[in-house]
Amino acid sequence: MRKHTNIWFKRIMMAFVAVIALFSLSGCTKSFCTNQDRANQMFAAIGNIFNDSVVVTDEENYSDEFTFNVETQNANRERIYSTIQNAGFNLPSKEFNSFMDKKARAFVEANYEYFTDGTIDDIEDVNTAKEVAWHVAIYAGIENDNNKVSVSGLWTNYNTWYDEATEELGILKVPTQNFVTAFQTNAQNLIASTTACITPVDGTFVQNGSTIYIEGKTWGQAFSEFGFLEGLFVYPFSWLVHAISNSIANSNGWAQILAIIVVTLIARIFTVISTFLQSKSSAKQQLIQPKLNALQAKYPKANEGDKEQRQALAMEQAKLMKSAKIHPFVPMIFMILQFPLFICVWSALQGSAALASESWLGLSLTTPVSQCFTNFANTPGAVTGICIFIFMTIANILSSCTGLWFNTWRQNKFGAVATPAEGAPNPNKTMKYMTYIMLAVIVFMGWSLPAGMGIYWFTGALISILQSLLNEAMQRRHRHKMLASTGDGTQLATLRRSAHHQNTIKPSNKSKKSKSDKALWR
Repeated sequence: MRKHTNIWFKRIMMAFVAVIALFSLSGCTKSFCTNQDRANQMFAAIGNIFNDSVVVTDEENYSDEFTFNVETQNANRERIYSTIQNAGFNLPSKEFNSFMDKKARAFVEANYEYFTDGTIDDIEDVNTAKEVAWHVAIYAGIENDNNKVSVSGLWTNYNTWYDEATEELGILKVPTQNFVTAFQTNAQNLIASTTACITPVDGTFVQNGSTIYIEGKTWGQAFSEFGFLEGLFVYPFSWLVHAISNSIANSNGWAQILAIIVVTLIARIFTVISTFLQSKSSAKQQLIQPKLNALQAKYPKANEGDKEQRQALAMEQAKLMKSAKIHPFVPMIFMILQFPLFICVWSALQGSAALASESWLGLSLTTPVSQCFTNFANTPGAVTGICIFIFMTIANILSSCTGLWFNTWRQNKFGAVATPAEGAPNPNKTMKYMTYIMLAVIVFMGWSLPAGMGIYWFTGALISILQSLLNEAMQRRHRHKMLASTGDGTQLATLRRSAHHQNTIKPSNKSKKSKSDKALWR
């Protein structure tokens, strides 16, 4: 009983470590959102916070190219102010808001040319440049570092002007520092999960019902400013999504679905290699199976606790597998290498500005699946999100079970994998547990991640099922080759007898072949 308890404890710990590792890796890739992007997103979330009203009114936009979801802005602003008032802080006075509004408008007129002449950006339309400068004025600022002008971090202007307002208006007419800290924290939380900022070209993209201006990023910039994995995988995948999404006009989201499918096919290369290596290893194990069974017969007490026989058996098995060039853990290595690639695909799909701009069957592909369940009434396309999760789960269960079914069938039919000595690792069982863990992780994270990742996993599961079928076809072809090489299927019969009769060959009638002597390549 204690032994079984230890085994299950190890399996649970393995699952726990896998989940923790995945979540840890999820923070390895950086967001491509620049300070300018964040300022635009912040304005889209709560609008002009200096308009002296809790309710969003006329934002006096500089450009008609930008449209904002006023309902979302109202809801966000009301939630922030209610939270702050409940904490006992007063809202800003009219004098303070008027002072800050004048500062912001003066900032726009003094600095908008930085957004038209290439100093910060290269926006051709002056009104659009002023609109972006307006967002930067309220939520960020401009810094000059070594004669390089750029958009500074969030709240740079706000904090500077707050100090000036305190001196000019007096401490009684400005909000408290506690209010400022609470307001800025709550406001930033609104856009913390919005990372759809990867695009190779400048332009406007729809996010949460509002039009957002996003800076274009280059491949070289991805390497130099964001990181190695971002440049190697994240940016190219996002670039591909952008190219495909914009190749079909008015596709109603189907171009985005096609982009996800193409990215999935490319990302599954590692899985294809893993499947090929596993199939090749399994075929080699079939060839040496009689020798492995002979070794187990040579050391009968190895599984009964005899330490010397167990060690001798393990050494001879390892020597035999090495001579046959069998590396049972190579497929698992490729499975582990899929994790960072998966994280990069995840970041690319979440970060693609083009993917966030379209809805498919009423659902934005950046909407978390969990939101479709927990906030069904207020989530556009919630039914689509729920269906994506259901089909993704079913497809991944079938994908996991298909591979395990074929492996179990081959092992029972032909004894494809030898039983290792007691205490020695069993690659077959390890692969099975890893498969179950991956399935659990995929379903769990499919619940919390955007719907686009659900499409990715659904497509990947279909590919895995096809791979399992192709793998079995390759195995069957190998069995036919074995028949051709032995002439009468003797080697296959030996494999089956070793699997079903524990190396005991029953005498056969000359006039009637025994069941164990039937050809096993079908």
